[in-house]
Amino acid sequence: DLSATLSAMAVPMAYAMGTIRFSIGKPTTTEEIDQAVTIISDAVKQFQPDTGVGYTSEIDTDEIKLTHYTHGLGCACKLRPQALEKILQNLPLPKDKNILVGTNTADDAAVYRLDDERALVHTVDFFTPIVDDPYQFGAIAATNSLSDVYAMGAKPLFALNIVGFPSNRLPLKVLEEILKGAQDKAEEAGIAIIGGHTVDDTEPKFGLAVCGEVHPQKIKTNSAAEVGDTLILTKPIGTGILTTALKRGLLDKGNEKILIETMARLNNTAANMMEKFRVHACTDVTGFGLLGHLKEMTSGSEVEAEIVASNVPLLNKVNHLASSGIIPGGTENNLVYLSDWINWPEHISMVMKLILCDAQTSGGLLISVHPDDAGYFLSALHENDVKAATIIGSIKGKGNGRIKVV
Repeated sequence: DLSATLSAMAVPMAYAMGTIRFSIGKPTTTEEIDQAVTIISDAVKQFQPDTGVGYTSEIDTDEIKLTHYTHGLGCACKLRPQALEKILQNLPLPKDKNILVGTNTADDAAVYRLDDERALVHTVDFFTPIVDDPYQFGAIAATNSLSDVYAMGAKPLFALNIVGFPSNRLPLKVLEEILKGAQDKAEEAGIAIIGGHTVDDTEPKFGLAVCGEVHPQKIKTNSAAEVGDTLILTKPIGTGILTTALKRGLLDKGNEKILIETMARLNNTAANMMEKFRVHACTDVTGFGLLGHLKEMTSGSEVEAEIVASNVPLLNKVNHLASSGIIPGGTENNLVYLSDWINWPEHISMVMKLILCDAQTSGGLLISVHPDDAGYFLSALHENDVKAATIIGSIKGKGNGRIKVV
């Protein structure tokens, strides 16, 4: 929209749209203004047709901050859940009898039966940069994509890259680093990335299409939670809030390191261990937040759940930053969407409500396990280096999917 300031200046619409306007103060020097004009002029030239294919200006890749090239961050860029539901309800459901998990539930991946012993698990996931470093962005995006397969109790087989890249704004060396980060993470998961697809885009986007395999009788969906089950979360939450702080330059290096390590940690250990216990349902926690993905589980399973807010593991500084108003737009959308599904007690602050609905990127697994197995499962997770795994609540009874926070 045309700004009120430019309108008041009577700048014609044809000139106003696309202009760059600076606000300066008394201390601003002529030299600083000249420097800004030079920087912006150089940037504008990169968008002009005669620059050719690719990025023509020299740029130090160590100084690139990927989050400055995108309108939003990671899974917080998901469409609002209420908008997505409205679209999907108008589409017909597929009728192939070999589709074991399809669009009729909110599961993490599709599952297609090949025979009585094998079923293919397939998922696709991509997003805009969540961190500034290209290599770490690729690793986190790959980890996030693989989680959909792990959440189904499946073993990944291979993956394909999905790339949107602004070749006129960023050097191709950045894309090389993104792909390398993803490849290294795929190798850690024991699979190969076999090609993919790229398009020239206005902002960088990256992810994977992952193919996996599972026995048809061992699929873990998010719609099979049973009354009495214990709910276990395997990673702390707060990545949406912390990455927003990172983009604004408000996160110190120590907490940035912990944040990146958390998002880049594969969920393979927890997924592999689910086979040894009576796990009834599972989902990974991403863009719709902890309570948003729990709501998918409770609605699909026709049960109600209770969450103990004080038991939910949080990343360091999340409370402080959220209290300071560092909240992603996706987090606020989640809270609005869930307003009719959650019973909030009076003692739960607005900050905690937002944290529990915070749009996560590459979060942990939310696992619904038989109560008699919960303690053993939790101990096994801790012994196998899933240190953050915590019991956060339980499935209380049959119902329409409501969640009570205590």
